[in-house]
Amino acid sequence: MTDSDRFSQQSFFQQIKEARLRAEALVSGLMPEQLTKRPHPAKWSIAECLLHLNATGGVVQSFMAEAIARGKRENTVGVGPFDVGFKGRLFVWLAEPPPRIRLIAPRRVRPPARVEDPLKLLPDFLKVQDEWERLIRESEGLHLARLKIAPRFSAFRARFAAAMPWMLAHQRRHLWQGENVKRQILSTASQVSAQAG
Repeated sequence: MTDSDRFSQQSFFQQIKEARLRAEALVSGLMPEQLTKRPHPAKWSIAECLLHLNATGGVVQSFMAEAIARGKRENTVGVGPFDVGFKGRLFVWLAEPPPRIRLIAPRRVRPPARVEDPLKLLPDFLKVQDEWERLIRESEGLHLARLKIAPRFSAFRARFAAAMPWMLAHQRRHLWQGENVKRQILSTASQVSAQAG
């Protein structure tokens, strides 16, 4: 598959659909206390993975909305496919699961010490997916390689063209992480049940 196929609108919509299904399957059958259970004190729970995705989505989506408004105001138009650039390809490579390098999340998108309402995280995640789709449609007709998102020295600074493939890879990374946590939770519960029987 070429970059133009992987980074096309059609591919993005399909990846968003898959993310919705994976997130729904991830939380299915789990109690709130299981969602917030860490597999290890230094590793995130399923709830923390989802909360991080929702927080990151909110930050990046605001940057994308600002870039779209600026692009329309300044008539920064173009016809794709658009190059995501070296930095964009690096971001996607780093984000794809399984993790190649352990990265520390920026402070503003780290989960809090306590997750208040774990059952709210899936509906919030699905709303984030709706917003990704809206932004993809809104950005149509703009020159996505010339537009940049985020302030100049922000960790999120990148070409607009890189934002969607990067964030969708980032979602896959933390959904994969959450799926691994769920397997551990269910395995432990099964072992406890077997011992009790």
